[in-house]
Amino acid sequence: MHPEILGKRNRLAVALAAFLICVVVAAIVAGVAGYYIGHSGGYNSGYNTGYSEGYSKGRSEGLAAGAERAYREGYTAGYNIGYTYGFSNGTLNVAKALYMGLKDRIMREIVQVSAPNLPSKIKVGCLMALTGELGPMGVEIAKGAQLAVALVNRLGGVAGRPVELILEDTGTDPSKALTACKKLVEVDGVKVIVGPMASGEVMAIGSYVNERKVVLISPSATSPYITLNFPDDYVFRVVGSDTAQAKALVKLALDAGCKKIATLVLDNPYGVGIEDVVSSIIGDKLVVKIRYDPKKMDFRTELTQIKGAGVDGVIYVGYYEDGRVMFRQALELGLDNIKWFAAEGVYGDPMLVVPESAEFMNRAVVGTRPLPPLVSFYDEFLEEYEAAFGVKPAAPYIEYCFDATLMLLEAIAKAGVYDGAAIKQKLMEVSSSFLGASGYKAFDKVGDQLMQIYSAWKVVKEADVYKLIDIGIITP
Repeated sequence: MHPEILGKRNRLAVALAAFLICVVVAAIVAGVAGYYIGHSGGYNSGYNTGYSEGYSKGRSEGLAAGAERAYREGYTAGYNIGYTYGFSNGTLNVAKALYMGLKDRIMREIVQVSAPNLPSKIKVGCLMALTGELGPMGVEIAKGAQLAVALVNRLGGVAGRPVELILEDTGTDPSKALTACKKLVEVDGVKVIVGPMASGEVMAIGSYVNERKVVLISPSATSPYITLNFPDDYVFRVVGSDTAQAKALVKLALDAGCKKIATLVLDNPYGVGIEDVVSSIIGDKLVVKIRYDPKKMDFRTELTQIKGAGVDGVIYVGYYEDGRVMFRQALELGLDNIKWFAAEGVYGDPMLVVPESAEFMNRAVVGTRPLPPLVSFYDEFLEEYEAAFGVKPAAPYIEYCFDATLMLLEAIAKAGVYDGAAIKQKLMEVSSSFLGASGYKAFDKVGDQLMQIYSAWKVVKEADVYKLIDIGIITP
């Protein structure tokens, strides 16, 4: 073949090959580009669509779940408060329709009752801590029983019989409480007792009063252990169990955002009872548990332990005397940067007489106490109290002691005999409709108050004067 023709053919083949290579390369490039563009576009489209739909659905379901939880909690809180108010208000309306007031009830149910088999004098024992850790509070609470007896006697007595109140000091000591109780029963011959105040004291004498069939009502003993140790017995109380108060303290701590919590409690049934309930609720968030002896009156070791644990909240259970020292030393150690949540044992004006203690409470402490009654005969009680003592009540549980005494006297009048078993039976009947200074006092089957709601309190400083104020309602 002619060389020129052969050269043209070769050039044509090379050009064709180059063209084909370009086509292949272009196809590959286009394919790769298409793959990546398609993949990316598809991914982005899918991601964006999925994200959008997932976000919308998740947000919707999250809002729904949050709304449902808020609804449940709001409903429960509203129901509890509404039920208590409505029930108490209904009871008050019935009471006022029947009696027109507290003194009218006393006249109709205690004074004007016919009970020929009652003795010529009605004896009521009263066990109060007039000395010891609870002494300052006990002196005040005893005034509730003294006022009730004085009022009934002024109006005519129990079925016309005068009432004698026999007051004994427990010294805030379970063993002394038992000794004083035996004196009331075996020497004075009482069949009913108001008190004692502390849970440990009640537990120390519970078995004894059961054996002797002596009816006992505590105005202030709150430990859950009382219910566990003495079910269906002669031991009653006109205040709620600390199972509810412990839940209220936990709610305060968790609502305040606390993640690491310590309990600092009296080493007695009152303190340990609250500690046990707190521990069962918050589990691992409870990182330190400290129990202390209030009699030693120096708590720097316990407070240093709390400071070193890195906690952001302390649930505290104490009394006046040890509480004042505890808070003063806590201020000295700089523990006012931790949130403290205190039970009702340190609620009261006696806590404010030590400036350092009051200042620590002002800076760091929020507490709980039984809610002042929404509906009650408290105003009439307050009028009688101020007339008798010249001041307003200065401690918690005074009105509870007043009511406990009146309930026992009404049960005696209804029983018609001074006999523990008969009085106990009538006491359950009396409680079902009793509305007193501290509210509605219905007992459950084991002698505990049916319902208890708590108030949150704090200390404020106004014009260099410290005072206690209520800041809210807690429904455990």
